[in-house]
Amino acid sequence: RFNMNFKNITCKNANQAFVEGLASLYFHGGDIKSRGFTAKENLFVSFEIDDPTQLDIEVPARKFNEDYAILEWLWYLNADPSVENIGKFAQIWNDIADTRGNVESNYGYYLRSQWDWIIAELINDPDSRRATVVINNSSHKYKNEKDYPCTQYLHFFIRENELHMLTSMRSNDAVFGFCNDVFTFCLFQQLMKNELNSRGLNVKIGKYYHFAGSFHVYERHYNMMEKICKNYYAKCLENGYPQHLKRFELKPEFTWSSFQKHVRFLSAPQEKSDIEDIVKSYKRWIFK
Repeated sequence: RFNMNFKNITCKNANQAFVEGLASLYFHGGDIKSRGFTAKENLFVSFEIDDPTQLDIEVPARKFNEDYAILEWLWYLNADPSVENIGKFAQIWNDIADTRGNVESNYGYYLRSQWDWIIAELINDPDSRRATVVINNSSHKYKNEKDYPCTQYLHFFIRENELHMLTSMRSNDAVFGFCNDVFTFCLFQQLMKNELNSRGLNVKIGKYYHFAGSFHVYERHYNMMEKICKNYYAKCLENGYPQHLKRFELKPEFTWSSFQKHVRFLSAPQEKSDIEDIVKSYKRWIFK
């Protein structure tokens, strides 16, 4: 039976959100089969994350790759839909690319064209309700059917001098998708804070909210889900979640324009080892 009204999951950080989300699927998920894949699903799941800088996933079974998560975000910042370089690290991008080697799901491609408008809107009206960035749009219904963007929109709010952000997704895979998406969008939230503060607004980082119409785990990850829920999740219920995990906090001077003033990231085909070196150098530059 489907859990149609699963309550909001309130968490300290991304790690707790990942585990609680998996547990919700393990104990309450309904069985579906969509596009040839079997999965367990909950509908209309929302997360509230208190600290959008604690983005590490420490669960051993997940084997979260922080360097890949950073690489993916830098690829978004470059706003280039080509999978020439990112596809060397995650085969999924090659699998869903069109005949030109491009995808629809480079989120930076959509954010960049709306970014300055959002900044101006929030500066002119800090209480604005209009600061939305649309990603999935009507054109995607007639483009690459292998890549129909999972993210619908982002919504920024400034309330009580804190910048909050909501990401709304039509569909979210709990294992690969959720962890990398939360990492990515929390960094965009931090980036927007930097943009506003560089223009004199002086806001603090608020909470991150994440909504998924379909929150699901694929059959290939059932064993991982069971292992995490029976071991890590059970221990956390008994002893509590770790509260102070590794932070990924952007330096306050890092903005999208400062990124673009440097050599464009991966603007030409690169060797995999060279890309790894680039990511290491950027980590030292952009994070505290």
